Amino acid sequence: MKLPLKVDNAWTRFVAMFSLADLLVLACLWASGFSLGYYSKSAYVYDNLWPHWYALVGGAVTLVLALGWTLRKHKRQKYSYDHYYIIFYGLLCALMGSCFMLTKQLGESSIHQLSLRWKSPIKSLIPPAVSYYFTFVGLSVVYLSGFSYVSLRCDASGLRPARIAFANALHACGLASGFVIFNELEPQRCGLITLGINLLLISMVCLNELLQHVGCHNYKESRDLVFNLLNEERMVFLPRQAVLAQFVGRTDYELLASRQWLVLILGGVLVTLQRNCLLFSPSYLQLMWSATTGYVHRSHLFAPFVLYAAGCGLGALLLMRYTPKLVYLLFGVIQVTLIVALLCIYSEEQSEHCFLFLCLIYATMGVLSSQSLHWLLECSPFLYTELALSIGFVLQLAILEGYKYEANVDDTWTALLAGSVVTLVLTSLAIPVVQWLQPHSASLVDVRNRLLGIHRQSSAGEQTQFWQTNHFLAHNKPPHELQSVRLSKSRIFQQYPISGLSDTNDNPKQKF
Repeated sequence: MKLPLKVDNAWTRFVAMFSLADLLVLACLWASGFSLGYYSKSAYVYDNLWPHWYALVGGAVTLVLALGWTLRKHKRQKYSYDHYYIIFYGLLCALMGSCFMLTKQLGESSIHQLSLRWKSPIKSLIPPAVSYYFTFVGLSVVYLSGFSYVSLRCDASGLRPARIAFANALHACGLASGFVIFNELEPQRCGLITLGINLLLISMVCLNELLQHVGCHNYKESRDLVFNLLNEERMVFLPRQAVLAQFVGRTDYELLASRQWLVLILGGVLVTLQRNCLLFSPSYLQLMWSATTGYVHRSHLFAPFVLYAAGCGLGALLLMRYTPKLVYLLFGVIQVTLIVALLCIYSEEQSEHCFLFLCLIYATMGVLSSQSLHWLLECSPFLYTELALSIGFVLQLAILEGYKYEANVDDTWTALLAGSVVTLVLTSLAIPVVQWLQPHSASLVDVRNRLLGIHRQSSAGEQTQFWQTNHFLAHNKPPHELQSVRLSKSRIFQQYPISGLSDTNDNPKQKF
């Protein structure tokens, strides 16, 4: 069956965005979200919030990696596309975490003896808990290198927001899948699943490197030709003054003040905070779980994260057709309206009335979630892209850890109201900032130039009207200024005045 032309064109554009290396990095991002889903289930369902600080370890490793990566880029003055080597290390850390889930060296008797020796319970030392330190290092490393690679592989067609949103959707799907599968009472089964996933991905990464070595494909380049040329000439990390020097004397460009750091810091902080302020809120999760039980009469604990993943997928589809500004404006206003409606209808005794509103809220969270990734990856200086992304990820982990204290609040309404008000304020501020500061998505070099204040002058469009393109008829010349136009030896055209033009000076009323 032949597809309609528009559907066929959309499918062709979608398929053209990905190759083997691109699909593999998306699978690695899914596995990173899968590990995060394990942790979320352990922390929020099995109440293992204290005294573990796995996320801080992952955040510290991410910052160290980003700093080292930045220094390496500064030394080489070019992108060397080391992403898959870093992903390989992250997968090895995740593999070690799954091995800890399978070990039996800390049995019940050993735990009891160590508890008596240390005079304190050591629940945090059971194999699944120990594995999270390695797992968080692995998922953090894969997160940083994976999204960086997705952004670099985009072409100049303006599909970078859709690609980043699609990668974010797969990461969210991994989060939902891990949340569904994990069971703290069956750590070995969960360990076998993650062990199989990580072994498969490690083997695929090795295969990808082998194909690169034999020349079957080249994953160490971008589809952005201008970016590739600058990278080969070691001009991609030039400071602003060196970039401006290339446009001196160009009449088709105008040089304005740079606003790159304003866009990155102000917009990046706002959209990152707005993205993460509700997803892991214990008050919203508990309300969603109780509302689900009351509405469908079944305990679907995975419902918030499945809805969030569905929203991420919807956002990726929308960004293939619409601009990020329009999508953020529309769904930001929708989210504000839904939160206000939720506060109006909330009842602690009848939480099922909030179910539909909560479903839509989590879905809109997913639609808006890719905006912060797109902002950090596209608006940051090339030299500091990974550093900016790592700071955004550390901020996300800090919010995740900070929500531990919300679980200690006894008054549910107070916690719900506080989280809702903060979200309303952040969303209301983020919407105009996005409309004001976000540049149009195009080539990375074009986006950088616009942020540095290098703007192309608008030129008059090509004229197609008859009186603009015909060079042989004189409409505004008096007879004594007419001339012949020789095109070749045997082709001579004579200009002719418009009828009545010669009488214009004598009789102004007879103008044509």
